[in-house]
Amino acid sequence: MSFKIDVLGKVRFGNELEDILKLKGITDINSFLNPTIKNTESELQFDNIETARDILVNHISNNSVIDLLVDCDCDGYTSAANIYQYVNRIKPSIEIRCFIHKGKVHGLKDVVDSMLLDNSKLVIIPDAGSGDVNECKKLKESGKEVIILDHHNIRNNDSTIPNNSAVVVNNQYSSRVTDKAMTGVGITYKFTKVLDKYYGVDYADDYLDLVALGMIGDRADTLNLQTRYLILKGLEQIKSKTNKNKLISAFVDAQMYSMNNKVTINGLGFYVCPLINSMIRLGEYEDKCYMFEALCNSDKMLERKVKGKGMVNMTIQEYVLKACQSTNRKQKKITEESADILSEEIKKYGMDKLPILVCNARDDVDSNSTGLIANRLVDQYQRPCLLMRRRGDICKGSGRGYDKCEILDFNKWCKDTGLFNMVDGHPGAFGCEISFENTNKLFQLLSIMDRIDEPTYHVYNIYDADKLHDQIIKNVAKYDYIWGNTVQEPIFFIKNIPCNKYNLNLIGSKQNKIEFTYHNIKFTKQTKGSSLAALYKELLNVGESIEFDVVGRFSIDMKCNKTPQVLVDDWIYYKSDKIQGFGFC
Repeated sequence: MSFKIDVLGKVRFGNELEDILKLKGITDINSFLNPTIKNTESELQFDNIETARDILVNHISNNSVIDLLVDCDCDGYTSAANIYQYVNRIKPSIEIRCFIHKGKVHGLKDVVDSMLLDNSKLVIIPDAGSGDVNECKKLKESGKEVIILDHHNIRNNDSTIPNNSAVVVNNQYSSRVTDKAMTGVGITYKFTKVLDKYYGVDYADDYLDLVALGMIGDRADTLNLQTRYLILKGLEQIKSKTNKNKLISAFVDAQMYSMNNKVTINGLGFYVCPLINSMIRLGEYEDKCYMFEALCNSDKMLERKVKGKGMVNMTIQEYVLKACQSTNRKQKKITEESADILSEEIKKYGMDKLPILVCNARDDVDSNSTGLIANRLVDQYQRPCLLMRRRGDICKGSGRGYDKCEILDFNKWCKDTGLFNMVDGHPGAFGCEISFENTNKLFQLLSIMDRIDEPTYHVYNIYDADKLHDQIIKNVAKYDYIWGNTVQEPIFFIKNIPCNKYNLNLIGSKQNKIEFTYHNIKFTKQTKGSSLAALYKELLNVGESIEFDVVGRFSIDMKCNKTPQVLVDDWIYYKSDKIQGFGFC
């Protein structure tokens, strides 16, 4: 039980935020904290965006039937909801047919045959499609026009852009666009801004809450000032309750307690986006359709049976919220059970001896939650994880990185091995594919690499416990709205914290939280579900007095008299001769 500390610099009292941001490499602090419309780029910088506009305008004028793909993640749903509502608002009589994936599949492959059979004249593909060359060719040959509004950087083996017969609007392919961080819903937003100018309306900004949610869900780079500006504008609407989307409002209201009564990037990322993703992964197809309809601000009412109340008439948003909460609970349970099964395998074969976990997800491991299970294993074993399934001669699955080891870009590390057929996604979260033959070469490579025995925490300051006072906590914690996605929350190292064992408390219905206080500061260690009862018992057996060295984040507990607290990421503890009295929240 140990870890390494990498001290990034010194954070001065009263200058905490400025020093932290400088240590993150942010030089224009004012622009970062207060991005404005001046930080945005003209939508006309996108290649093909005016051509795409003219095609859509023509089909709206002709009242054509439009097919709309709803890709299967938070960014895909918000992108499609943005287009659906905007086009419907321009022409309410137009027919838009929505194609929602039954499984966790991206792009056109599973829906193209159905599209070929219908009488639509235009197909719109938000947040996907750039690499679906063959499918787009079939749609074009059948007489349909195709518009792609995407952000995925799909390239051929020679790094060239695929020759897609669709009209592709993609920030990765547009040389004049400098914002490569923008996700699918950002591209649809830019497209609607072009449409605003054509129609002489001002509708696009009414959907900034969708833009914020989708870009947070797809982990857009929040160092980019344009992307940051759009996310913050959307959050501002949600906070002030001036946003238009009723489902987003229902989600946020329901999760406010968990979000510490604040609307932030991290709050939506940790507590709202997972509701949507759990429905996409585990929900019934009918409920997925309801979720998209609710996200499009439907006024539909549903009659549903509620325990203890009988049949109840509720809005579609109320129903979707309950359904998403149910699938989210189910997903958490499945993730725990699947991680436990894999832990037995890891223990049995000593797989944790290697610097990277490479696990076989058998049939008793849920296939819809591969990434979440991999995340759980990363947290448990403190190293990167590849969780894959063998199908014939191919192993496919998910990779998840661990930011406290030397492999900071796990995606790049996998690509650099030259062993994988495909690695697609973010630096620390991606899909992957490797031939079974190459897995032996992968294990050979891992066998000669150094083990990861201790995590390394990159901290922004070191404090002695008797020098840390509550105002330092408050000075950092009040800026919690800044952090999120690629701008990670700063962590700190606090050493020599004394604690009487009678001041330790094991709390929570799942006994998954340990708390104690020192100098009016609460220290809280919490897990995502597994009990801390065994650790609590171990702590009590250390002695009457314990000392802690803690790595953690600074926060204010809004549920407990606005108490300054340190949320513990990791700690070392040992017997102490120091005496500390009781402390209360």
